[in-house]
Amino acid sequence: MENAENKEVVVKGLIPIGNVGGGLGFGYASLCVAFAANAFGFCFADGFAIAIGVVLLGFFVIYLVGGLYFLKQGNTLVGSIYIAFSVAFGLYGGAVNIAGTICAALGIPCDFTIAAFANLLGGAYLLLLLPAMKGFSKVDFICFLFSGIGVFSFGLAGLGFAPFSMVGGASLAVAAATAYYGSVTTCYASVGKQLPVGKPFF
Repeated sequence: MENAENKEVVVKGLIPIGNVGGGLGFGYASLCVAFAANAFGFCFADGFAIAIGVVLLGFFVIYLVGGLYFLKQGNTLVGSIYIAFSVAFGLYGGAVNIAGTICAALGIPCDFTIAAFANLLGGAYLLLLLPAMKGFSKVDFICFLFSGIGVFSFGLAGLGFAPFSMVGGASLAVAAATAYYGSVTTCYASVGKQLPVGKPFF
């Protein structure tokens, strides 16, 4: 999604490497929509945990690969964020949701709070990194801001503070919209068409 710091290197005779950020942005937007829909009561609560758990495990691999891509491009900031979310969302979120569903069916206790703490850390991580994003476009900055608020809020909800689930859902709805639009702008930029993304806030 974020492409401000990426530099494309074209080597004569070779196919240039594309920017994977557009595809990752679309994937993240779809994930945010799922969490927001569940928070607003549009999903089937009994089956959501196992369904989202499988999806999140898939995102562990996708985000890990995406993070390594950005690190290889020299973009430590965005690369680190993707790897952190592959752990917080993909590994903790995916494994705990699947394990919790299976354990509930077998009558075995399962502690979901480890995923809640991972969400707290993941959300706080994004919020703490916001000052480093001062050169980012408004679209990207807003996406990271509301992603941080949303993930942190779901962490609080997972610890028993239920009202924060709605805060998380609303925040990730905003993150989904900006991530989706950012994905589209990245693809258009690759063919020389610049869509408005807003100048940096500061």
